Amino acid sequence: MVPTKAQQIERLIQAFGDSIRFEEGPHQEVEETSETIVLDPLALDRQTAAEKAAIQGKSITQPALSKATPQYVGPPLKPSKSEKLAPADFNALISQAFPEFKNMKAGDLSEEGMTFVSWDLVQRYPSSFIGKTNRPKASFIMGCAGFSAQPFFDDMTEEQAWDFFYVYHPHALDKMPYIFVPTKQFQHFLDVVNASIQTRLTIPPGKPGEMFYITFGSSCTTRPKYIARSASHNEYRALRDAIPHPKEEDACADATDFGKDMLLSLLNMHNNYRGTKTKGKKKQQKAQNREESLYDAQLYLGLRPSASEIAEKDKEVALDEPVRHAQDQNVVFVCIDIEVAEEHHGTVLEIGLSILDTKDIADVPPDENGRNWVPFIQNRHLIADEHRHIRNRKYIKGCPELFNFGKSEYPKLSDLGPSVIAAINDLSVAGQEGVAEPDKRFRNIVLLGHDLRSDLGYLETMGVELWSVGGVMSRTLDTKDMHQAWRQETQGRSLAMVLTDLGIPHSNLHNAGNDAAYTMQAMLGLAVAARVGKGRKKNLDIGTEEYLNNT
Repeated sequence: MVPTKAQQIERLIQAFGDSIRFEEGPHQEVEETSETIVLDPLALDRQTAAEKAAIQGKSITQPALSKATPQYVGPPLKPSKSEKLAPADFNALISQAFPEFKNMKAGDLSEEGMTFVSWDLVQRYPSSFIGKTNRPKASFIMGCAGFSAQPFFDDMTEEQAWDFFYVYHPHALDKMPYIFVPTKQFQHFLDVVNASIQTRLTIPPGKPGEMFYITFGSSCTTRPKYIARSASHNEYRALRDAIPHPKEEDACADATDFGKDMLLSLLNMHNNYRGTKTKGKKKQQKAQNREESLYDAQLYLGLRPSASEIAEKDKEVALDEPVRHAQDQNVVFVCIDIEVAEEHHGTVLEIGLSILDTKDIADVPPDENGRNWVPFIQNRHLIADEHRHIRNRKYIKGCPELFNFGKSEYPKLSDLGPSVIAAINDLSVAGQEGVAEPDKRFRNIVLLGHDLRSDLGYLETMGVELWSVGGVMSRTLDTKDMHQAWRQETQGRSLAMVLTDLGIPHSNLHNAGNDAAYTMQAMLGLAVAARVGKGRKKNLDIGTEEYLNNT
């Protein structure tokens, strides 16, 4: 309890004696009220930061920019409003209607130059971009600490109207499209939250902020298309059925490779943000990559319709008829396997090469596991002449002399790498003997292996750079990943187990030539088996994430 004025005077007289004198000042006595103490968590954060800065001789009013982090270059970042607005201003803020979208219909193209943010990123904003300063307020938003306030982020589809747009993945038109909202609507949502509870939520500065200002069009070949306006959660849930079916232009068939790469980069920008990745996200991305390798192999072999052939996607594959779909990219598969000395992995002993030109099998029915295509595979086995006497016996049973598919070759060790380069280089220009050099077009070459990364690593130690060969695609295939995707397993299996699982006869593994040949057969078997539904535990989507499944 606060002492009265009389009590204060009495205490002073007791302390200093009767000689103390008091004079009336000009101030009027005000009515005494009890003091109410309110702890402001934001003020406490600022006070703590100021004390730490003072100890370090720094100032919190002008924070120094880290030299390692470049300043953001792009659209101006306007700080959200956090002051308490007058009732009229607050009502004007929450009633902002965005009339520019009022007359849009489903499928209409967005305005050129408009900036968007992924709806998935909007949903992840509280967990990914709210810092310590705003976290106490954010907890209040989400109904924590005993408060019963309506949670803004949990019910954001009820708090304001959103105009939703979509972009289909050009290579997966039969999958759920990517969903976007205009950046200015998300900024408006933050402004409403800030004005409601006096916090300072903002679009982050620097590199992370670029994900909130995505611009399509130009070299990206397409722009987001309108779905509908949602002003309630029920309308939001109905959006899935309101998304227009893909059209031919959504496949971006006339786009340049650069344009397609740019589009895919924009579509996946929010997924590539390292600051928001979790182990679960990484695991999910790896699983999706494995599914895509199986999907792409089927496209290359003509076992699956292209993205623009929507009407064909549900038709079954007839194993006794030639494939009915065009072979995507007109590729040549080159499978590589390398055997190294088990006691010294830097010593390359053998290299196996297996080659399949998809042109040779265009009119051939695949049959089970693609076995009708196997006779068209060309196999080679190269043994370094200086190492022909070495056998692996400790951990595996090497058998370099037991090549099942022809005669082994014995080039000098110094010629081993150049022999591989020459073989692939010949494939890239095959069939163009009479064509002038400027008019030659490289064939698309897809590298294949079982745990291919390790084999490519061995080649690099030999100074062999396969990406220098014209026509070699950045897309590679790995039967270890393909089998894991097909069986929906948590880890990859050995080549022997994959072959056994498919029912493909095999012998004399750990001979590089045999391993390459059997890996090629495994790729064909997996592509065919997965397409006809054999052995699948369940059917996973391999395209874009379904952002509207949080209902």
